[in-house]
Amino acid sequence: MSMCTRRERLAAGRAPLYVATRLYEPSGRYLGARLERGCLQGLRAALAELGLEAREPLTFLPFRDSNSALQDVPPGEFSRAIYDLDRARIEQGYALLAPLGDLQTDSGVAFEVGYAAGVGTPAVLLWLNFFVLRYDGAEETLLAPPLLSRLAVRTENLGAFDLSLRFEDREDYLRAVAASLDAAEAQAAELCRALVAHPPAARPPNPGPPGRGRVHLEFGGGQFEAQRCWAARLRDELEGAGFAVSISRRYQESGPLLERAADDLAAAAASELVVALADGPDVDGETAALQGYVRGLGRKVLLYSSGRRRIYTGPEYDHRHNLMLLYSADRLARSLDGAVEAARALLDQGSSSTAP
Repeated sequence: MSMCTRRERLAAGRAPLYVATRLYEPSGRYLGARLERGCLQGLRAALAELGLEAREPLTFLPFRDSNSALQDVPPGEFSRAIYDLDRARIEQGYALLAPLGDLQTDSGVAFEVGYAAGVGTPAVLLWLNFFVLRYDGAEETLLAPPLLSRLAVRTENLGAFDLSLRFEDREDYLRAVAASLDAAEAQAAELCRALVAHPPAARPPNPGPPGRGRVHLEFGGGQFEAQRCWAARLRDELEGAGFAVSISRRYQESGPLLERAADDLAAAAASELVVALADGPDVDGETAALQGYVRGLGRKVLLYSSGRRRIYTGPEYDHRHNLMLLYSADRLARSLDGAVEAARALLDQGSSSTAP
């Protein structure tokens, strides 16, 4: 779908802008609501300037617009219904805006960035912190982790804040914090205005069919030694079972990080199955984004998760990880030993599988 057609659908209320949001705590929900309000203002202004009548909904805000629309769904089916609705809104959306800024990128937001790129919906990153990112052995200074940066069509810095720390009193500090949110909301409005006036390019064409029987391991790109050890062990076992295996290595190779991230995305897209490491307090943001990307491309996903914690509210939400990660996976492996059999079952190739 061309961006001009997508813009017409936006004006008609059939392709709302998707504003990704951290949902588990009030500050994330509040930030998402503030940014969405700015986006709505910018979209309305831009469409009016083009002489297009704007019809609601122009935006989609997860939790507010998904949970409230599913009140009649039985508790046991509720979280799956949220996944299906949010995924459909990303596929139909004019674009996706994703607020980032924590050192641990929210896995749900990151997945949505990757999924948007995989299905051809332009993703824009909003960096909301005063620091930037640098990595040992690389010269780039980045506003967001390299793989997320590579998936997005643009990244905007909305995180300016007075670092002088010279505040008169408590109220002065609160005013400064509120002013930074006001500025971010205003910047979001101008950004959305520009996105309508000059529609962003969609993702490049589909990379083509994957290699049959090929497996890719996304264990955080090898940033940490434990990730490298686990990936090497699983690679050896999978290769021993006859699979051709590639591993994300963006933090192990030389050269610009963004180019290395592009290599990892290409290797994952060329594989029939991607195994993603889910262990940790939250799934690594880049891993979640790559999982979203390959799911958008239609690849199979095996989620390796050995943790014991569950995220629980009741029968409507009882999961080990963010629902976007769980429902997008074809199977969950609870140990490295079980991952080979799970991969074999997903690819249906048996012990004699060979790569093309």
